[in-house]
Amino acid sequence: MKTFTTLVAATAIAACAVPALAQSKPAGDSQTAFASQRAAQMLAKLDANKDGKLSKSEFEAMRQKKADGAKAGRGERLWGRLDADKDGFLSRAELEAMAGKRFKRMDADGDGVLTSAERQAAAGKAKAAM
Repeated sequence: MKTFTTLVAATAIAACAVPALAQSKPAGDSQTAFASQRAAQMLAKLDANKDGKLSKSEFEAMRQKKADGAKAGRGERLWGRLDADKDGFLSRAELEAMAGKRFKRMDADGDGVLTSAERQAAAGKAKAAM
């Protein structure tokens, strides 16, 4: 009888512990998924000759659409930071690295998941900076 009572108590404790162990991360994108998706979007939108990488002229065309007079000199510095291997192109890996850095800035609570609330907060900051 003592063994049966101990077994029932242990089962009850285990049953209470399972939900705590089963907690999942909040819904959202991981850094890897975000970086991969963002790089693919940038290549699809900006890679005019569809060679799988961005040339400096393709990058500059994008910058011209966004830049105003005060930001005109920033394009060259940005290119220098993004083109890590200095081959004159931005590869998918370099674009993913850039998106990974952006993810870290957007992930306000640092949990490795980008929620819709964090995306909205980042979008609000971007609009306020304009």
